[in-house]
Amino acid sequence: MFVAAVPIRDPRGKPWAQLVPAAAAIGLFLVGYYWGNQYQRHTSTPPAIEGVLIRPPRPLPEFTLRDTAGQPFTAEHLVGHWTLLSFDDSNQVPGQPMVTRMIEIRNRLASDPDLQERLLLVLTIRPDDSPPTLDFDHLSPVLTVLSGTAGELQRLRTALGMPAQATTLTADQAIPCYLIGPSGRLSALFPGAQTPASIASDLAAIAVPN
Repeated sequence: MFVAAVPIRDPRGKPWAQLVPAAAAIGLFLVGYYWGNQYQRHTSTPPAIEGVLIRPPRPLPEFTLRDTAGQPFTAEHLVGHWTLLSFDDSNQVPGQPMVTRMIEIRNRLASDPDLQERLLLVLTIRPDDSPPTLDFDHLSPVLTVLSGTAGELQRLRTALGMPAQATTLTADQAIPCYLIGPSGRLSALFPGAQTPASIASDLAAIAVPN
């Protein structure tokens, strides 16, 4: 009579050997989850803001302006932090409204001191404006005031989509603010009619850490 041989399981077999396939499956799952998460982060929907989001961020031209101490200020100074940039209208509307507006935007970020610390405020003035006359240094230490030749300022204005020459503003108007990202590229535009509270909210949404 034929008797089939039945394998006998060794009771001394090592139980961890049976866990190897399961561990490998869990490892593959975790790797897939990680890369899926990374992909979702980089392809996520851009934040909804009241301002105008620039996608992809637009590079700025090379330029050289001067601060109130006469030191050069170039596009490289915009790299590594968030920059809120605008143009001075203090000689057109009394009360230096753009200065007040930019400082109020920064103050609205008090609940996020890290972002507040990483935000650079930059105000450019026309060639015929004089820093000693405007005395911005004593107005606010958090504001960087720049001047330059007409050609340099026009190159920057053109890159930002502004008119080549400054226009006269009325009391109910304001010049837009521009957000420059840590890469030194234009990331967003905040129209003159947008409130400082709204701009601060937009800025916080855009500058969420990666």
